[in-house]
Amino acid sequence: MPEVANAAPVKVESLAEFLMANEQQVAQLLAEDEAWMAENLWHYNPRPDALAFTATGSQDDVVKRFTRAIRINPNAKFALYLQGMPGSQLQGEAMDPQRISVFKNLGHLNELPLQALTSGDLVAAVDVVVSANDEPDHGHDIGLFTDSGTDYGQEFGFGKQPFGNPNLEYGTQAPFHMGFYHESSILYALGGFLKETYPQMRIHQYKRLAELAFANGHDYWGYRFMGWGLHYIGDFTNPYHVTPVPGNSTLSTIWVGLLSMLGFPNAQKEAVQLVSNRHTVLEDFQSVIMTKAYSQHDMQHETIQALSVNEPIAEFHEQDMIEVFAKKSVEKADAMDAVLEASFPYEYVSDPSVEYSEVVVLEELSAKVKTHAGEDGFATLTHSISDLLNDFSVSGSAYIHEILKAKQ
Repeated sequence: MPEVANAAPVKVESLAEFLMANEQQVAQLLAEDEAWMAENLWHYNPRPDALAFTATGSQDDVVKRFTRAIRINPNAKFALYLQGMPGSQLQGEAMDPQRISVFKNLGHLNELPLQALTSGDLVAAVDVVVSANDEPDHGHDIGLFTDSGTDYGQEFGFGKQPFGNPNLEYGTQAPFHMGFYHESSILYALGGFLKETYPQMRIHQYKRLAELAFANGHDYWGYRFMGWGLHYIGDFTNPYHVTPVPGNSTLSTIWVGLLSMLGFPNAQKEAVQLVSNRHTVLEDFQSVIMTKAYSQHDMQHETIQALSVNEPIAEFHEQDMIEVFAKKSVEKADAMDAVLEASFPYEYVSDPSVEYSEVVVLEELSAKVKTHAGEDGFATLTHSISDLLNDFSVSGSAYIHEILKAKQ
C-alpha cells in the first residue's frame, strides 16, 4: 500500500519507552477493550481482574504489566530489529535470532537478514510492518493455558488448551492462531471446545493499540502493532486455520469425535496428525517458493504479484474477521486440501504415523512436488496458494486503511 510504502521514516523506541509515554492512556484503552471484548467477541474468556494494567509510573516492570494485561507470553522478546526479505542486504549490526524468538528451533530466522536497531534510529515504515508481521510466531502465544506447564498459564484465565498438536514446539499457540467460526451447530454441540479460539481478540487488541500509538505520534509502535495484527489476518487466509478438518464432511468429523468419546482415541489422533501435516506442508511450500522468488528478485512471480491490491480497498468492520476473512477461506478449504493430497508424497500428507516436520527436507520440497505431481501439479499448487495470498492482501489492506485513520 502506498500509504505505508511511501510513509516518512519513523523513530524507533522500545516497548517500555512507548508504554511509559502513554501509560495512563494504555490503561484506559485496555480497560475499555476488556469490557468491549467481553460483550462483543464470538468467544472470550474474561481477563482476571488481577491482571489489569494500571499506571504506576514504574518503568522497571511496565512491559511485564503490559504482557499480563493483554495476556501474551511474558517471556516473549520485543527486540528492536528489522527482518529483511530473502536475498536483501541490510545495513548495520546483525541481529542474533535468539534475541527474537523463544523457540529452540529458529527455523527460517536463521536464513533471513536481521538488523539490530537502537532507540532513536530512523527506519522505513514498511520495514517495521513486514518485520512485525512475523513476530507472533516467535512465541507471543506460547504457554498460555493451565495445562501448558507455565506459571503464567495458571493465571491468565484461558483454562485448558482446547486443541492443538502437542508434538510441535509451537503447539500451544494453535487456539490463538485458528478460529472455527463456520461449523455446523451439531458439531459445536458435540465439540464445544472448537469455539474456544482467540485470533479475533488479538486482531482487535493490536488494532486498538496501533490506533493509540498513531494518535499520540508514536508511529514506530503504530506500525509494529499493525504488523502484529496482520499476522492473525494472514492466519485467517489459510484454510487450516479456519476449519478443523478440511476435506472432511461434518458427519465424518462427528464420527471421529464419537469414536474418541467411546474410548477409541486413535481415529482422532490420526485426524489431528494429518491436518497438522497438511497445514505445515502448505506453509512450508509457500515459504520455499516465495523465498526463492525474492532471492532471485523475481518480483513478477505469481505469489508476489498476488500480494498487490488492484481493487478499491473495502471499509473494515469488526465482524469482517469472521464474516468475510474467515468465511472466504472456509469456502476454499476442501479444494485446497484436495490439491495438497494430489501434490505431495503419501508420507507427507496421508500417513498419520508420520510427523511431517521430522521427515521433510525443505531444500527438496519443490522437487518432491514436481516428481509426484508433475509440472502441471506444481503450477496448480502454486496458483492455489497465490489465490490465498491475494485474499490476505485484500483483507490486510482494509485493516491497514482503518488503522491509518488514527494517524496524526
